[in-house]
Amino acid sequence: MNSGKTSQKDPALRRGVFVFLALAGVTALEYILARMGVPSAVLWILAISKAGLVIDFFMHISRLFGTDEGGH
Repeated sequence: MNSGKTSQKDPALRRGVFVFLALAGVTALEYILARMGVPSAVLWILAISKAGLVIDFFMHISRLFGTDEGGH
């Protein structure tokens, strides 16, 4: 019935799941590396990369710099 609406949500859902798994994976990697005594600079780089994912996906910052004049 609403297959058009569902198909539009599929890419967003897939991207959301990917971001969730990426954040979980990087967090697990951070934990393992911290337990191994890796220099804090490496942990900072991983933390900043996670912040970048959050900013891009959840805060939609990339829309500010896009050239798409779509609706407005």
